[in-house]
Amino acid sequence: MSELHEATIEWVGAAEIAPLFIEASQRSNCEVSSLEINGEIHLTVKVHHSNLKSLRDVVDALLIDFADIEESV
Repeated sequence: MSELHEATIEWVGAAEIAPLFIEASQRSNCEVSSLEINGEIHLTVKVHHSNLKSLRDVVDALLIDFADIEESV
């Protein structure tokens, strides 16, 4: 039986920059869902991997991408 590890990252912010977060998530092959509430986008990004170290690497890279996006706007 193989293991499956999962991490979830949630982000809430302006609808104008949400596509940048979605694009970064899709580049990392993550599952992304979004919901708009009162003009804000609520993103849920799920990362799945069979190897815990690889999951951590993907999450770390994704958080760096998210920080870069936030700093650029």
